[in-house]
Amino acid sequence: MELNDETLLTEMHDANMWVIFNRPSKANAMTVRMMERATAAIVQAGRDPEIKAIVLTGAGERVFTAGVDIREKPEDGNQARQRERRSHALAALQDAVLDTPKPIVAALNGSAVGGGAMLALLADACVAVESAAISLPEIDIGIASFSGSNILAVAGGRALALDLIQSGRPLDVADARARGLVRAVVARSELPSAADALARSLGAKDAHAFADNKRWINRAMQAAIAEARAEHARHRAKTSP
Repeated sequence: MELNDETLLTEMHDANMWVIFNRPSKANAMTVRMMERATAAIVQAGRDPEIKAIVLTGAGERVFTAGVDIREKPEDGNQARQRERRSHALAALQDAVLDTPKPIVAALNGSAVGGGAMLALLADACVAVESAAISLPEIDIGIASFSGSNILAVAGGRALALDLIQSGRPLDVADARARGLVRAVVARSELPSAADALARSLGAKDAHAFADNKRWINRAMQAAIAEARAEHARHRAKTSP
């Protein structure tokens, strides 16, 4: 599989495929191309019998990914169409994480923000460095987060969604671990080995049983995301000039 470019890398660690958001100077913010390539890598890995699990991580020591790059300029100059491209690319990436039958582990090398936080919450398991945090701060730039609200409400409950979505504050990983959103918190030097070990452990389970369990467990999340996307579409239509 050759899906590498300068901003999205894939690496094989034995039977685990790592997908690395490699744009540290821009907080690993995801361009449309990065999201499309990450989606393709995950989907192909899900079909490859030699790959047992997938690990998502970011380059650098500050940010896992800051989510979608809303400053990316469209080649055709059409900002409205670019918003649609971003929306569809992020939706496809979220679907890949939820629908791919193999285990997906988020290895948080730093903070997961916005769409990055959503990916961490949608993964089958999450391991993080001690300095990481999870935040959905869209309210601080005047944007409603319908998808973030629903994902967080399903993953962590209504009270946590009300807290984080309406305040925009970051949730430190110690608190996230206490709430079951993060499986382990480790020293930075231990993150690669901890993520690989967790991915190997999940990848060693019966593949058919794991896939069936994942599909069944995720059905409430998928319904919540579908509802949120419909509301996003209504909101865009209402606010478009």
